[in-house]
Amino acid sequence: MTNRIAIAGASGLVGANILKSALERGYVVRGAMRQPQKAAAVLENLPGAAERLTLFSANMDEAGAFDEAVEDVDGVFIACLIPVYRAPDGTPATELDDQRGFREIINPTVNGCLNIMRSAIRAGVRDIVICSSTSSTNPIPAVAVKNEVDHWSDADAQCAAKKYTSATKTVMEKAAMELAAAHGVRLRILLPTLMLGPMVLPAHGEEGFMGAIRRMLRGEKGRHDTAPNDSTSMAHVEDVAALFLAAYESPTAEGRYYAVKQSWHWNDIYRALGEIEPGMKLPQLFEGEQTTPTGFDFTRRDSLGVAMRGLPEILGDAVNWVKANM
Repeated sequence: MTNRIAIAGASGLVGANILKSALERGYVVRGAMRQPQKAAAVLENLPGAAERLTLFSANMDEAGAFDEAVEDVDGVFIACLIPVYRAPDGTPATELDDQRGFREIINPTVNGCLNIMRSAIRAGVRDIVICSSTSSTNPIPAVAVKNEVDHWSDADAQCAAKKYTSATKTVMEKAAMELAAAHGVRLRILLPTLMLGPMVLPAHGEEGFMGAIRRMLRGEKGRHDTAPNDSTSMAHVEDVAALFLAAYESPTAEGRYYAVKQSWHWNDIYRALGEIEPGMKLPQLFEGEQTTPTGFDFTRRDSLGVAMRGLPEILGDAVNWVKANM
């Protein structure tokens, strides 16, 4: 295993953390993104960046756009396949029909992933790691404990339920696996969900549940008025980056791996936040019989050898980072 890698989506939440961790480990990194000038001031000042980081402008919508970025590297990380919840005209994905759902939500991500993979394959790269999502591992009927090998979402059922954003990951993973098999690529697919903790790029601290924590610390509404009777899975964002690199560095890793620590009911998440920061404006807790949190078989994740931080520490790190950057 040599240490020259390219990261597609290096300014994204996952990509930036992979980039930072890789530099800390001594990797030579090529970071590709649509607009590198927006992130360059931060990324180029990370430890090791001056000697071992080069940034590139590339758009996954364009065939061949990543050719230059993946030249002379040994592995490619694809971390630019972010969820798309709206069509280009602003229509929510849940309001589209199948034709528009595929054309405007699913196909751009699938084709973008394959464009990057083809650039890597043309350059002779045979080690690729993709960031996907646990949304591709929700079988029908649901199972008490799910794993990455046996359990797949049904893309047709996801589309029928107007869950085109979730279906994107299911379709993309299968297309990527088919292309990898045809060209002798060793493919690893990491499956995270909610990622919290210190942010490499401050803008990421304004988004998602990190942004909700910020609002709650300000005494404003976060994400919910009342905690939903549901669970969510999460991981420390630095642990997620460690899992990506562990999967890449392993001589035997291949296929799908969960990149989450655990799933908690939202009541338990908000209770933990209240203990960490009693002054936060938290939603009302759900009253009634709680649903059981999602169960995972973490045998494959644990085979990568990464020690995962627990949820109280994850939430505490997230709160502390937000407080330090308000």
